[in-house]
Amino acid sequence: MNGTPQLEKLAYSLEEFAEVVSLSYAQLMRHIARDELVPKYSGRKPLITRAEGQRFLDSLPEARAEKVRP
Repeated sequence: MNGTPQLEKLAYSLEEFAEVVSLSYAQLMRHIARDELVPKYSGRKPLITRAEGQRFLDSLPEARAEKVRP
């Protein structure tokens, strides 16, 4: 290392957050539309804070949802 301390990211763009959590951009947009993931905004740019990202991940179910057959 070069001796410079590394800063932890406090917020992520939607593209960065999607990559970090292995979801598509479209999936994130669906979660945002359902108010399951709430971005902050810098002007018009949506940002996902570290705290909101953790809250979102913690809110996801532990098990895969089962399909309901008619």
